[in-house]
Amino acid sequence: MDAERYDRARPPYPDALVDRIVTASPGRDVLDVGAGTGIEARQFQAAGCTVLGIEPDERMAAFARRSRVEVEVARFEDWQPAGRQFDAVIAGTAWHWVDPVAGAAKAAQVLRPGGRLAPFHHVPQLPEEVIDALAEAHRQVAPDSPLDLGLLKGSALDASRPLFARITDGIRQTGRFSEPEQWRFAWERTYTREEWLDQLPTFGALTRLPADELAEVLDSVGAVIDTLGGHVTVPYITVAVTSTRSGTA
Repeated sequence: MDAERYDRARPPYPDALVDRIVTASPGRDVLDVGAGTGIEARQFQAAGCTVLGIEPDERMAAFARRSRVEVEVARFEDWQPAGRQFDAVIAGTAWHWVDPVAGAAKAAQVLRPGGRLAPFHHVPQLPEEVIDALAEAHRQVAPDSPLDLGLLKGSALDASRPLFARITDGIRQTGRFSEPEQWRFAWERTYTREEWLDQLPTFGALTRLPADELAEVLDSVGAVIDTLGGHVTVPYITVAVTSTRSGTA
């Protein structure tokens, strides 16, 4: 993973989401799970929080540290909190990498009573033309591992429901949180051709393509964006599945 590209190209999170999590937490000590390059950690720092990141990839963690985010390298399920406690546990488009039950149990362990667990994910609704171009270009260069993007041609939010159900069920199974709820924040971003093609290599199977094959995919998708006027507008819904830690100890 190219950490510099990831940090440059991936979109930040809505300010309204950050503000709501901060306001709904008992304090401002935040643990950021799967902190990556520090995108959401810096947003919470700007909102007045003290943030500790947990990130399994040393390259991403090193980038985050250069941007003044404190990060410890570990899988969240294996990380040792050493008695430290927090007012909020967050995860920006990262909780799908965490075991939903073990992750929620670890969050309950490190949260103060009344502390908030709030993993959140971007849900982008990509234009069908871009989805088709990406799927076809990837099929041409990697026919043995085609991208299955069919679900994205419908409602992206509907396609994401199983993820949010797994997160919700994991929280419930701990028996240590209030009933989870969803907070949704709708917004959109218009990308230039260059901005969109800069972001694509940070996703999924594209991160594993050789440089020449990746270039072919980007050329094909770029040609479609040219037909759309040289830019693409992507509606997003950012969804947080959130709950508070119950109990007094």
